[in-house]
Amino acid sequence: SAVNSSLCDEKLKKSVVMLLEFESQGNLQDAFLKKKSDFIQKCSKRVEQIKNRPSTRRQVEKTVMKTTEKSCFPPQVHSSSPATVQLKKVGEVKVSTPEDRKTSAVEMQQRTLRLYNQLSEVKQKKEEKTRREVYAVNREKAKEFQKKTLERLRAKKMH
Repeated sequence: SAVNSSLCDEKLKKSVVMLLEFESQGNLQDAFLKKKSDFIQKCSKRVEQIKNRPSTRRQVEKTVMKTTEKSCFPPQVHSSSPATVQLKKVGEVKVSTPEDRKTSAVEMQQRTLRLYNQLSEVKQKKEEKTRREVYAVNREKAKEFQKKTLERLRAKKMH
């Protein structure tokens, strides 16, 4: 309740101040023209500030490029927010040659294959396959051994 009364008091004071300002300015047309000119001045200042920002950013980028050319180290980005990264990528244009596209496609295929092979289901299938192959080889060896032992037994019975 005390908070509501203080809010009402503040609103009342603001409206009284606005009313006094309006009465001291004269008529409504004069007040409008004054507010309009103030608004236009503020807007033009903001436009100038915005126009100056990119030029200073470009100047900073140029100086960074010059220093990196001298030091042979890549420039380090201090702010890593997604908005700044996206803004910096807007000016970049990557020209890709057919060889670049071919190598990037090969790299993507290798990455996909590697990720596929890392899946647990795929690992289990491969283990099962190798197990079956080992079993088949062992069965073949067992058949070979059985044939040899039968041949030996037959040879002993013959002699």
